[in-house]
Amino acid sequence: MKRFQWTSVFLIFLICTLLPFGSFAAASGDGGSEITATIDSRPIFFDVAPQKINGRVMVPLRAIFESLGAEVGWEGSTQTITGKKDGIVITLRLNDTKAEIGGKSVPLDVAPTKIEGRTFVPARFVAESFGTDVKWDESRKQVIISTGAAAPDGRYYFVYNSQKVTTQDMASIKLFANKFRQTRNVLLDAAQFKSAPQLYDALKSEQKKLGGKVAGIQIFGLASDVPSFTYTHKLKFFPAKAEWNGVEENKDKKFVSDYLYSTFKNDSKYLNDVSVYGIVQENLPISVIPEWPVSRLPLTEGEIAEYIGNYDAYREQNEGKSVPTVAVSAPVEFQKGLDTAQDDVAFFLNRLKEDKEFGLFKNTDQRIHYKSLAANLTKENKAGVMDLVVSGRGDKNGASLKKDSMEYFFDRKSVVGLNANYYTAFLWNFDAAADLDADSIVHDSLAKGKMINPIAHTIPQFGRGNLNSLWLPIPTPEGETGDDWHGDVPVDKEHLKWDNPYFFVYKYYEAIGSGKTRLESFFEANAAYAALTVANKNTPRFLFGFEGMYSANSFEFLFSLHYLGLADYE
Repeated sequence: MKRFQWTSVFLIFLICTLLPFGSFAAASGDGGSEITATIDSRPIFFDVAPQKINGRVMVPLRAIFESLGAEVGWEGSTQTITGKKDGIVITLRLNDTKAEIGGKSVPLDVAPTKIEGRTFVPARFVAESFGTDVKWDESRKQVIISTGAAAPDGRYYFVYNSQKVTTQDMASIKLFANKFRQTRNVLLDAAQFKSAPQLYDALKSEQKKLGGKVAGIQIFGLASDVPSFTYTHKLKFFPAKAEWNGVEENKDKKFVSDYLYSTFKNDSKYLNDVSVYGIVQENLPISVIPEWPVSRLPLTEGEIAEYIGNYDAYREQNEGKSVPTVAVSAPVEFQKGLDTAQDDVAFFLNRLKEDKEFGLFKNTDQRIHYKSLAANLTKENKAGVMDLVVSGRGDKNGASLKKDSMEYFFDRKSVVGLNANYYTAFLWNFDAAADLDADSIVHDSLAKGKMINPIAHTIPQFGRGNLNSLWLPIPTPEGETGDDWHGDVPVDKEHLKWDNPYFFVYKYYEAIGSGKTRLESFFEANAAYAALTVANKNTPRFLFGFEGMYSANSFEFLFSLHYLGLADYE
């Protein structure tokens, strides 16, 4: 008898170790004995499981309302729930078996009720009130809702670490995913994956199984929660000489990047400690052309739910409004005889607005500050919502006023104080999101301040090809002789294609101007700049008095720039 028991235990143990962990929430909505629901084949994620009461399926109201695209209202004093969609208004009250549709009273078989702190409502009544068809599949214990629309083809992946989220964080992640109504959404628990290549392979495998297209990947957590790729700084700018092989290398530091999650065309065996040198000079078979957007919310356990609430509040506050672009800049790369600095992105933004060749920012107010930067930041934050651009030397602690200075005008303390209004941000030049961990100004601004969805670097970018002007041949000045005249020429659209990161800035604001969301614009600019970078990979340029392979800088730009926050739902 004892032998049988131990043999059984061993077999159970062996089976458990051989079977894969259940890392993915089933895209089909199959949750075993638990009641599930779909809308047009898209799974609905519930923070508390649906239940049957008196033979009727009851579901958490917010999940069902928002998944249907309805606005949710709650009046605490009267315990009244409202849902609005396409001119239809339904009203329910806790513990009341009467409801209203368009002001007309209708009876309910089961009254709305509180369960585990959530308000539950009848699934069939709510769905049919908004004109959808509802069926019940007894074999799968599933509510099947159909709006008449075609089932979405795109897959959006929502990646988190179950060991690094609270119950409230997880509930917020599920409700957030429900708002993506044009995609079939997949929740993935990355707790078991210790490296980005492992997670990458898991995503590729799941996508191959599910089919369709990838619409995007949203990551929740620090790089230590959900792994980022690592890459090494090894570049070859200049031809080899007797005294130097032309290769720059930092062997003491590995940098992090989420960039390679944007395509599944790569073999993961090449994605461990990726070398830009390997891509450029050794022709490693690594594709860097993004096929979908990737965003990461670099917050950890206990911080995620609050930020998701802030993001929803920001969207509601600014629905249909024009948000001004406010730039504060502390450039340092001034050249003799020039009015601006090469590293001054604010100057370039002004050219995008004023120069007829670019002609952007036509319907957007643009304000630029070069003096009293800290004071003007506070003033602008109090004035209202803004799309902030910060440019300056600095590090993960903030942007400084001068080169090699620790005198910050925008730092980890000041971002907490910028709390009068929400604001989006584009943090340029300095490594504001270094290591994608909790020790940075980006983390503090998201966890403690009111910054929304910053775009930021993980390594500093000054001196990496950001050029507002080029030393080029010019026409012979009047009254002079000879034809070998050179001068500083402002970069135009064609010059931007010479491995200049301002090309990304131009494409980003061009997309913004066409009405695209910030993440869509970020992705389009990334894709355009990546294609340009690959095309220029073997093109030498004569810049700064030296001929070099400056596209290597562009690869590092792509790897270092991140969209840090939440993807935009419709």
